[in-house]
Amino acid sequence: MVFGGLIVGYLFLAGTGAGAFAVAAGACLWDAWRPTPRTEIVVRGVQPAFALAPLVVIAAALMLLADLGSLDAAARVLLQPPRTVMALGAWLVTALAATSGAVAVMGLVPRLRAPVAAWGCVVAGLVAAVGVMAYSALLLADAVAVDFWRTPWLTVLFVASSLSCGTALSVAAAVLVPGHGLDERTREAAAGALWRLGRALAYVELAALALFLVSRGLSTEWARASCALLLTGALAPAFWGGVVGAGIVVPLGLHGAGRRIGRARPAAMLASACGVLVGGLALRWCVVAAAVMAPLVLSFV
Repeated sequence: MVFGGLIVGYLFLAGTGAGAFAVAAGACLWDAWRPTPRTEIVVRGVQPAFALAPLVVIAAALMLLADLGSLDAAARVLLQPPRTVMALGAWLVTALAATSGAVAVMGLVPRLRAPVAAWGCVVAGLVAAVGVMAYSALLLADAVAVDFWRTPWLTVLFVASSLSCGTALSVAAAVLVPGHGLDERTREAAAGALWRLGRALAYVELAALALFLVSRGLSTEWARASCALLLTGALAPAFWGGVVGAGIVVPLGLHGAGRRIGRARPAAMLASACGVLVGGLALRWCVVAAAVMAPLVLSFV
């Protein structure tokens, strides 16, 4: 593998934390633009996601630090101008951790809330979150010798997957964490609204995955070899079982049964969220592990 397990975990956690913050911030901005009783419920339901997002992003940063091996190496990455993809990503993750952490603290400590500062952190954090979601694919595409990664569709796929995982984390938090001032029925309504967003994102992710694989299948022989590893080779069990099965088919199946499961709906939402998170981790593992290095060709003019 070009990158090890720590980088796979870093890509997954950074994308999930960024996606959770983006979903929560988007809900707040939408409510500020067009407030309704339903959007107010969703805003109150995403508050646990605001608290969890910085923790997940910080965990991702610690994985990157462990992969770099020392604080000196991390400092060199952060202190240099963000001219490389790795340095740009480190700056984006740092900015997201700082802004999302500030939003979480203001949400947990009422006396520290300042509307202007809160909205500034939300908007700045949303920009950083979008950058982090796209950056993970750009980091892989920067590897010139891996044709499988060199396509804009990988960025689209990772952004869609990050939003799906972030929504899943928000759903799980809304189901498990008692919301301040929310009764059980209202909390379930908030989680249900986020869950429906997750269903739409599942279809977007499925389309992005198909387009990514088709684009690679029509590319070089080395990219086609990577596709074969995923679809029929050694990585097929993880791809079909983890990415497609747990990450897309099971959640969509639970959505289809949503109206018939009655009181078990919160459990179905939680199971669906867990499946999406498993699928998101499996996706990054499969994409990284499927890299086939193209041979370097020397040309003399």
